[in-house]
Amino acid sequence: MEEILSSFGGEVNISPEKIFSEILRDLPESQKRAFIESMPLKVMADPINVNAAKIIFKSKLTSLLTAQELKIAADFYSSNIGLKAHRAIIDAEIAVSESLN
Repeated sequence: MEEILSSFGGEVNISPEKIFSEILRDLPESQKRAFIESMPLKVMADPINVNAAKIIFKSKLTSLLTAQELKIAADFYSSNIGLKAHRAIIDAEIAVSESLN
């Protein structure tokens, strides 16, 4: 489990504008700009802190799964088939997201 959590990176802040630009990459530049400029200043000014995201992620997992369930999940997702399944799930989610855009 620690390996999964550590894969999120260290003290990394990501610009919301960069995230929105990537999500909206297929829109014409004028529409992309209009969308980004319509976002509240608070949203655009606050970078996304990866450490904060890791804390929320870990807290949510530990509130939903018992220690035994976390161990079983960690054992599975650190195995070859678990890593393959995890990558497949991510690829499938990306494919769905791209098809809905």
